[in-house]
Parts: sequence; structure tokens; C-alpha cells
Amino acid sequence: MSDFKQFLNSPPLSPDIGQIRSALDQYESGQIMRNPDAVLTEQKRIQNFKTAAVLIPIWKDNFDRLHILLTQRAKHLRNHPGQISFPGGQYDDDDSDLIQTALRETHEEVGLPPDCFQLIGELGDYLTISGFCVKPIIAEVISLQDMTLSLDEVESTHWVPLDYVLTPTNYTFTRRNLSDLHTGYFEIKYQDITIWGLTAGILYELYKALDSHSAL
Repeated sequence: MSDFKQFLNSPPLSPDIGQIRSALDQYESGQIMRNPDAVLTEQKRIQNFKTAAVLIPIWKDNFDRLHILLTQRAKHLRNHPGQISFPGGQYDDDDSDLIQTALRETHEEVGLPPDCFQLIGELGDYLTISGFCVKPIIAEVISLQDMTLSLDEVESTHWVPLDYVLTPTNYTFTRRNLSDLHTGYFEIKYQDITIWGLTAGILYELYKALDSHSAL
């Protein structure tokens, strides 16, 4: 599915954990993902991007419904204050790989240690207009513990139904000036939060991966 306009009229998906794992086993995680506006990041060399990773935690509640964990960044932060995002951050030289980056940052931000998670798979590298190459890591929450937020980084957390963000009619496509560029991006409104930019773009890619590689 290369046309994001077609995506907005696509049917909803409702996968279970096994279907997600099967789809990601078939997915080419070495590909490059870009903002849906397509051409903006093609003018930059990927070698100049800073390496980062985010975790997409998926939790199954007592009614077998799947939810993803999102955070609201602290409003005093210099970069992207108050924005809804996945837990994650920049690669550290002490990290063995980007999976460790995502797990370490999640532990630091919301207090969930690595043994709470079981890896499901990865998406491709997402290039942002702010100069980051972000690797999304998908993991199942196998032991949900009480979260302890790092208030220096995170203001709040939100569990959002996976079905909701895999329903294209819940998305809109918006254009405005960002970082001195006129760009387009997805938005998803859920209750009192707005998911947009990188986070919504990653969810769009997750939908494409599931739609292309699994009979849901």
C-alpha cells in the first residue's frame, strides 16, 4: 500500500498477538520509512541522522483486548514538549543494540524493566524531519507492573486500544510548517490526546506491515 490516501479508506484490522508476530516475521525490517509526505527526507543523507529507538508495548487485558502504551512528554522539555510518543530515545554507546536502547529508555521513563516484555518484532528505520533515524521495536507486555514515571521526561501515560489505531478512519492527514518545511503528517485523536507526527507515522507503518503480511 503506497498511497496514504488509499490507506485512509482502508478497512480496520483486529489482530491477535500471534497474527502480529507472524506478520512481523515476514516483514522486511531493514527498509527505510519516511514521513507520509515522502520526499522531504530524501534530500538528506542517512549517515547524518542520529540513531534512536522506541518501544511499542502491546498489553492484553483480562478481556483479551490489546492496548498500546503511549507517553506524554513533559511540557518543560526543549524538544517536542507535551507531545504524545512511544517510550524511547537516542542510542547510547553502552547499548548492545537498538532493542536494548528501547528497553533501557522504557525502564528509565516509565519504570517497566526489560523482563516485563517479550520481543515480537521490528519495523523499518523511520527517518524524521528533525534528523533522527528511529527503529520501532514491538514487544508484548507479559508482566504488567505498576509504573513509576520519570517526571523529568514523562508527564503521563496512556493505554490506547490497538484496534483504534489500526482503524484508518480514525486518522486524518494534516499539512503545516514544521522545522521550516511545509510538510504533511497523520493525526489520530483519542479521548483527550492527539497522536501525530512520528508516532502516528509509525502506527501507519505498523498497519501496512500487518495488512501486507497477515490474513487478519
